[in-house]
Amino acid sequence: MSQGIFADFDMFAFSRQAFLFRRQPFEIKWPEGAFVRCGLPFVRNVAGFLKPTTVFIQRFGKEARRNVLELDLDIIASLCIEGEISLPTLSESVDIQGYVIVKFKEHYLGTALALEGNRLLCRFPKAMRQALSRLTLR
Repeated sequence: MSQGIFADFDMFAFSRQAFLFRRQPFEIKWPEGAFVRCGLPFVRNVAGFLKPTTVFIQRFGKEARRNVLELDLDIIASLCIEGEISLPTLSESVDIQGYVIVKFKEHYLGTALALEGNRLLCRFPKAMRQALSRLTLR
């Protein structure tokens, strides 16, 4: 993603999560002694790796130029039902390992974890996995 996309945002990072907050034209008086977490949660520290949040992917996914994996609905449903699938090949725009953005047509759904051997692990929220798994006839 181009860094210019985030020019209008401030980032607040905590130990395990970071938030995007749209920059305001006026000063905000934050409560003393404790910081209130607000804004868009965009990345979490999961097992030492930075995982983009689903809401961040759905909002900013279209700006990604790498690690975007476009799948058809049957494959997405299988990923949601089984939790892990093996793809014949991964796209050339996808690194061998790491988090990838899963896309269906123009819809940026969320993330999956690409592992060696073209394995793909579902990292969608549970409710979303359940809803997507019902979209195809099995």
